[in-house]
Amino acid sequence: MKRITALLVFAFPLAASAANLGIVDGSVRDYDGQFLSNVTVLLLRDGRRVDEHLTDKDGHFEFEQVPFGNYRIKATDAQGRSEQQDVRVASGSVTAVEIFLPIMGQEVQIVAERPKAPLPSNTPSSTSTLEREEIKNLPRGDTASVNEILSTQPGFVYDAMGNLFARGNHANIQYQIDGVPLPDSVSGLFGSFLSPKLVENMEVITGGLDAEYGERLAAVVNLNSRKPSAAGEGQIELMGGSYQTLSPSIVYGKKFGALSMVAGGSYRTTQRALDPEVFEDLSHNGGDEERGFLRLDYDPDEHTHWSALGSFAHNFYRLPIDTSVPQFDSSQPNGGRTPDQYGNAPSPFFPRNTNQTENERDAFAMLSFRHDFDPRSSFRAAATYRHSYGFLFGDPQNALGPTADPCMTDAQGNTTCSTTSDVGRTADHLGANAEQLLRLGEQDVLKIGGQVDRLFGSTDFTSYTRSDSLQGPDPALTVRGTDTSRATTGGLYLQDRATLGRFVINAGVRLDFQRVTFVGAPEQATQVGVGPRLGVAYAFSEATIAHAFAGLLWQPPAVLDAPAAARILGLVPPDQVIPYDLLAEKDRYAEVGIESRVVPALTLKLNIWGRLSSDQIDDVGVGGTNLVSPYNFRDGRAGGVEGGAVLVVGSRFSAFANVSLEQAQGRGIETAQYLFSPDNLARTDWQTLDHVQTWTANAGATVKDGYTRLSGLAEYGSGLRTGANNDQHVPDHLRVDLTLSHQFFDLPSKPSIAVDVVNLFDAHYAYRIANGFNGSHWAPGRGIFLRIASEF
Repeated sequence: MKRITALLVFAFPLAASAANLGIVDGSVRDYDGQFLSNVTVLLLRDGRRVDEHLTDKDGHFEFEQVPFGNYRIKATDAQGRSEQQDVRVASGSVTAVEIFLPIMGQEVQIVAERPKAPLPSNTPSSTSTLEREEIKNLPRGDTASVNEILSTQPGFVYDAMGNLFARGNHANIQYQIDGVPLPDSVSGLFGSFLSPKLVENMEVITGGLDAEYGERLAAVVNLNSRKPSAAGEGQIELMGGSYQTLSPSIVYGKKFGALSMVAGGSYRTTQRALDPEVFEDLSHNGGDEERGFLRLDYDPDEHTHWSALGSFAHNFYRLPIDTSVPQFDSSQPNGGRTPDQYGNAPSPFFPRNTNQTENERDAFAMLSFRHDFDPRSSFRAAATYRHSYGFLFGDPQNALGPTADPCMTDAQGNTTCSTTSDVGRTADHLGANAEQLLRLGEQDVLKIGGQVDRLFGSTDFTSYTRSDSLQGPDPALTVRGTDTSRATTGGLYLQDRATLGRFVINAGVRLDFQRVTFVGAPEQATQVGVGPRLGVAYAFSEATIAHAFAGLLWQPPAVLDAPAAARILGLVPPDQVIPYDLLAEKDRYAEVGIESRVVPALTLKLNIWGRLSSDQIDDVGVGGTNLVSPYNFRDGRAGGVEGGAVLVVGSRFSAFANVSLEQAQGRGIETAQYLFSPDNLARTDWQTLDHVQTWTANAGATVKDGYTRLSGLAEYGSGLRTGANNDQHVPDHLRVDLTLSHQFFDLPSKPSIAVDVVNLFDAHYAYRIANGFNGSHWAPGRGIFLRIASEF
């Protein structure tokens, strides 16, 4: 395996992925059908020039390596004849464009074109795109988190603490910035890392993933970072409101010839940083968050592009506790505590003065390079580094203090006492991937590439056990330890996309591997997987495209030395040797879908998907910490149906709606069995996974009048699972958010003001009941926030 790793590093000396790029291939002719040469063709985005070419002698033009998104193509000849056309570019696609200029002397009637609903992309996958303007149209705009924005898209389920699930998977969402994958952070981080203020647009792929995507395959979220104008642009914003929330932010960008720069930062303090265990109990929920980013782009010539990105996040949180759990009363059965209505055991008791905290740091750096050798060949590469750190302070003096639960002895004479832990987690990732793109013909694109990631991880534990006589932690029972892990994960792929008339065929194959070792311990594992994938799209017309996909997906588990953690936390005897037995998940995945702009104002889409898994990965908490360990079910199955609609009525009104129906189940726990009770291990029937929400629906609308905007979003969820066997669900909910904003465009600095109302009707609902971190988690009640911004 060392030879394989070395081969990847030398074959692909940096890291890259052209996952966010497409090609625009077009021609210009007049209405007599004659192709026109030397016509200037501009590629525009939001009115800004992105690229420019002249048509050749055959009237042909081409824009290579175009980031996904919405563009306008404008063609102008030497006589001043001009025409333009809007296009949508998807990752990995070849977008065909035909532009017609009027014949010399011919009169042309120019009619202003009304905005239309988007055309479907000609790709064999479940894809949706969010432009920056669409993000601004959502309530709270870019002050919402990336995961909150993503939760408005079909196939996603939003959970407590900002967690997000896609199509029945537990986590396993792959995030990419400008086509470069983000490595994993350490497990159990509560704070979000990415700021939407950095994002120009998003492309969300929930199914039909090409072979270039590996490792995390629940969904792929491509994020294009913001690009500045030549004149420079900036914004400073102050947001404040409910829960004593205050958040200033700033972003600025400018082009300096061949060099461009975008930088920004934000700070947020609030008394409701995490979702509480009791509705609107803010006694242990305060927190602070800081974000900063810097992006540099350098274009020494029209064929070469360099970019560098740095991003940093720091979070500090007080961790919520369940203040509804009464102190243990020895005179009452079970200490005066009873199961809830779903049969769940009470949440753990913490004395009211417990002050557990979480301190997190997350930094990411990227250097990428692209060179276009000629119109038919280009190479991309990038190097990445990510450092993430989290420290949970268990507050043993208060958590195990005089009012903490006393030690208990069962009928077999086994004594158990209250415990708490300090846990520090560090992960350093060095990444390396590269890609060569070759045009084999006008309608055939071949990609050859690979990735490799090296993890240096460590977890430090201090486990405290209560002593009844000391009324606090017992120093004699305090256990400390360190787990140091190393992992190398990588893959090679070959991907071909060919257009044959109305058909687009994506065929590819991927080879993945993972090697895991633990310093000073015998646990290690090496796994290899092969995944062929085939997708087909068929264009009934420009406005109606159907697709189908089938493939074998290989997903390695996240790396955590769960056996070492279990021993240190007392879940197994300290001298018990447990082999590392986690397995990669193997999926047989398929989907079919259709998307159509049925009338100029309305686009509809429908997707049906299914998955059969071997060694299905799920997650479980380790002891009373925020460590999350993967484990495997022997078998897994999942499936769902998703529908969506986009409505655009002129320039003043737009709306969207989507609904998802899903189910995901597993059976037969086959790895990390020491983390489970004998009853759980004895079950061999299918059981629904705790992160499944059967029905999820979103509907949003925006009305504009000049520089005034009113946006609304309604979100419905039938409820995540609860109960001892996940056989029940928490109550369903309907939440409505509103934002009213106005920009004073005629004033200096173009100031704007916005009022955000979260949970307009003050719906009281829980994300989790009894199966979250330390118990339950409740969604926020009604909150009102004011934003004031100014441009510079």
